[in-house]
Amino acid sequence: MIQKIKLFIFFLIPLLASSQSPEEDEVKLKSALGWLEIKLDYLYYENTSERWWNNTFYANENNEITIKHIVSDRPNTANIRDKTYTIRKFRIQDINPKSLKITDVKESRGRVVKGQMLELRTYGFQDLIHKSINNRRASSTSFLFLSFPETLVDSLSNYAEVVKSKFEDAIVASIQIYANNDESDINTIMKVLTGDYKTTNGMIWNAELVEANVLKVDRGSKIIEYFGYDPSLQMFYLLSISGQGVKKQSLSPEKGTRLKISNSNGLTILIDTPHSFMLNGKAYFRQ
Repeated sequence: MIQKIKLFIFFLIPLLASSQSPEEDEVKLKSALGWLEIKLDYLYYENTSERWWNNTFYANENNEITIKHIVSDRPNTANIRDKTYTIRKFRIQDINPKSLKITDVKESRGRVVKGQMLELRTYGFQDLIHKSINNRRASSTSFLFLSFPETLVDSLSNYAEVVKSKFEDAIVASIQIYANNDESDINTIMKVLTGDYKTTNGMIWNAELVEANVLKVDRGSKIIEYFGYDPSLQMFYLLSISGQGVKKQSLSPEKGTRLKISNSNGLTILIDTPHSFMLNGKAYFRQ
């Protein structure tokens, strides 16, 4: 049980930990993508259909990912005509790191063979993973499955888990938000805080834009709340209306590289990525 808890904490940290600068993020991103290019280049055999599957992974300079699967009746596809190319392309920042899930596969079924499978999905289940078969466009999807056969021999004993961790590293490093210290920060804060969010223990933040720079917020209580920006005071605010009256808390930007607003009463909001933020130290993730 202790070992399982340690593993959970280890793989949760990349989702919550932030680098200190864009330069560090770039190094972390390139390192993770370079590792994936090596480790996601492998070959395996599916004995039910008696076919070979050749996998490759490539990331270009814009962090656009190409994953290619080639299936044929022989392991060497160089001069074989009877082969099928399935290519999937997507941006690394469109994958939701909270969606990554590993499943044990008991029986082979086509490309997904006995062993383990890693599932990746986009934010909001948008069809942003673009697919082609033999250079002909196919339907785009919101999900992708990577198969790790039990016969895959490598120095890594937990192949799928480490691949999952590297994907998380790459995704988070590609979407970190930093302060520009100008008016663009106002738009960024309002845009990120709009939408449906949830913490790992079920706390919610559901916010919709009701007028320019004003959000109506639902946090699952009977209190009516509004979050907004007052241009005349150049301050953000959280307005709460309840049976006890009206309470207004002002927040101002903190100096530093991170995009963070706070007040003297301890209320803090850190804008982490386009799809996550920290409210008083609790991490909220876009649903």
